[in-house]
Amino acid sequence: MIDRHDTFEAHRAMSERATILIVSSCWWAFPARLAMAFAELGYRVDAICPAHHPLLKTGSVHAVHRYGILRPLRALTGAIASSNPVLIVPCDDRAVMHLHWLHTALRSSAGPIPHLIERSLGSKDSFGIADRRSDLIRIARDEGIRCPQMLPVAKPEQLRSALEQVGLPAVMKVDGSWGGLGVSVVHSSAEAERVLAASSRRTDALQALKRWIVDRDPFSLLPFVTRARPVVNVQAFVAGRPANSAVACWNGEVLAAITAEVVQARDERGASTVVRIVDNREMAEASARLVRRLGLSGFCGFDFVLDDRAGAAHLVEMNARSTPISHLALGGDRNLVASMAARLGGQPVPAPARAIHDDLVAFFPQAWLLEPGSELLHLGHHDVPWAEAGLIRELIQAPWPERGRLARFLARLRLRAGRRSASADAAFHAASLAARPAGGRDGMAAHSVVGTGACTLERAGCRKHYANRGG
Repeated sequence: MIDRHDTFEAHRAMSERATILIVSSCWWAFPARLAMAFAELGYRVDAICPAHHPLLKTGSVHAVHRYGILRPLRALTGAIASSNPVLIVPCDDRAVMHLHWLHTALRSSAGPIPHLIERSLGSKDSFGIADRRSDLIRIARDEGIRCPQMLPVAKPEQLRSALEQVGLPAVMKVDGSWGGLGVSVVHSSAEAERVLAASSRRTDALQALKRWIVDRDPFSLLPFVTRARPVVNVQAFVAGRPANSAVACWNGEVLAAITAEVVQARDERGASTVVRIVDNREMAEASARLVRRLGLSGFCGFDFVLDDRAGAAHLVEMNARSTPISHLALGGDRNLVASMAARLGGQPVPAPARAIHDDLVAFFPQAWLLEPGSELLHLGHHDVPWAEAGLIRELIQAPWPERGRLARFLARLRLRAGRRSASADAAFHAASLAARPAGGRDGMAAHSVVGTGACTLERAGCRKHYANRGG
């Protein structure tokens, strides 16, 4: 019989000599949670990210490298050389794209970086497929996986032909987009043509400046500089509810997997804020088939729609990176970080210090920002990083790109004009909360989050009392 405590301590002793490099170009919260998960197992965690990233607010990160704007490959090369990691973990599609570019640029060299990228992401033959949605769907259909047909389109005549094949309504998606951006559901040919015209335009100077100054996203300059034209795809629409899987894998073998159904999302096509952990064998098997076919390594995720007729799983796309559920410390063969650490260290999978036993998981701060008074915040596991007061203090604010004066001003204008959206409401709520003094009701709520000992988020809308930081 294996003593789980001894296994955990043995693994810490092995992993303390190794470094994990987290790569994130977006101001998302979950990369910081991944860093915490690896650090808890004894790894040194380094990160490369832009300024004002949540990764800078966690004590789990040892060294931080600045993600260059116009020269991202040089920044990545420097971070990898300095950290000398055993694994690179990209956390958004842009980071994956940059790693693919770096591999291409250095593949003829004798250095270790191309091999490390392949070790972290999988077979180099999969890189192009991961970047092109329609190729992924074609391969999935070849594997016998149920998925709606998808076709790339560049011209109106190609669009009309594609719509004849997939029917209406249809989903239009832009390659290289993420988080629900670049996705539109169209109900007529005329609407589809308008979306194609808008989505396939090259980024002009005005758009790039707006995203840089208002959205505070300096990476938006790169598409303008490269003059790349976006690739648009048309996919058959499946009526149903969204679901997803997250996988830790190694050389085409699944080490651990989580399957989840989306209970609440930021908006109709946005990122999930509350999920229910389920045991969906069809989703798990489809994910395993693609991991094996593409020879993937590291972390990846797959998005599905469970149809309204019979609940059958339809694969709609793949994320060749870690996803927001990747850090969850679930029990058994559903702990992705622990399973990856065991593979890297040659040790049995260590048991988590505080395993999550609830099947309902509300992400922090997304679920709280979206609906502070929702009962979903205390019906299951509210994934608050209690051990990191600085990180909590950072996350209860709006994401960095949405804190600027221009962004907040435009959000107010949209609200007054009646053009409401879940993401805009959440950003406005967070910005308003962060701006209020500590003496007010919401100010007290914000500051109670970072208290010590017995913590509550009662005044912030979560009325469950947490007797300790583990929730």
